[in-house]
Amino acid sequence: MNGPTVELGSGIGKFKQFKSDAVLTDIEPTRWADSVVDAEHLPYSDSTVANLVLLDVFHHLANPGQFLDEAVRVLKPGGRVVIVDPYCSRASTQVYRHFHHERTDLSAPPFEHDAQTSITPLESNQARATLIFFKHRGEYLRGWPALPVVATERFSFVVYPLTGGFTGPRLLPRPLYAPLKLVERLMEPAAGLLAFRCLVVLERTNDAVNPAVTKQ
Repeated sequence: MNGPTVELGSGIGKFKQFKSDAVLTDIEPTRWADSVVDAEHLPYSDSTVANLVLLDVFHHLANPGQFLDEAVRVLKPGGRVVIVDPYCSRASTQVYRHFHHERTDLSAPPFEHDAQTSITPLESNQARATLIFFKHRGEYLRGWPALPVVATERFSFVVYPLTGGFTGPRLLPRPLYAPLKLVERLMEPAAGLLAFRCLVVLERTNDAVNPAVTKQ
């Protein structure tokens, strides 16, 4: 599909190793970002973007509904939003709450503006993706019918927490990585209880739906 693939919240720019022509953006100027972009006010014309990629960014959005409206607006028909974010299973929720500095609040209203998250770009609610795309998916689909969920996956049961994630101490010796990945495949039926991460893919339909109208 013609059109740019835009990564929002690109951090240190590792996504370029996967897709060299991606447009890297962040909420603040960095040495890796091509431009400064606010995910809730995308600076792109209607139906011009091929893909939006958010790697550990969705849970930092203060107003996810505003972002989803913007995604509907800027994506071409068939364009996708690809989200990789924390998943709050029964096991991971306890780990996140006790050993991670970011907030994990499964009682928060899933779609409402979060004043606490809006304080700084680094504030978050790690439960956002779980709430919107898993626990309240029906409400999501009613609100954004032009951007349906086309794929989800819950993964990382043992390996991710043992590697320390992005910032924690690494507890997993390299020789054990491959054997534990095999173990994780056997654990997939228990993803709802054990997963630490999730993948969510949304795809823009051909229907010209105004999300502001559908949510009234």
